[in-house]
Amino acid sequence: MKKRLHFAVIYISVFTLMFSQTMPAYAGLIGTEQLMAQELIEQNRETLRDVFDREEARTLLENHGITSEQAQERIDAMTDEEVRVFAQKFEEMPAGGSIGAIAAVLIIVLLFIALDMSGKTDVFKGI
Repeated sequence: MKKRLHFAVIYISVFTLMFSQTMPAYAGLIGTEQLMAQELIEQNRETLRDVFDREEARTLLENHGITSEQAQERIDAMTDEEVRVFAQKFEEMPAGGSIGAIAAVLIIVLLFIALDMSGKTDVFKGI
């Protein structure tokens, strides 16, 4: 009885392996430029997230009816190009001072409004 069970398992295993589809693995080289570009984008996203962690930014967003979670979701949904543009704007702003942080948040709020009006996002329900 055990011998029959062993043969049945062997036959089922062989049959399964013969008719199962296997996908070939494709490997390719990743260029340094491509890797560095992806790292830079992630770094820029982290910079934008850090801006929204500030109390001034959260207060300003809440005054406009945006929760910090909605802002974080929008940052995650931004394209690489949008992230690059905003990170570049943050680098051009003067360091320190609450005016720079408020200006940065205002720029992002204006972006949210523009994207909402164009139909790409639905952050502001009333607009």
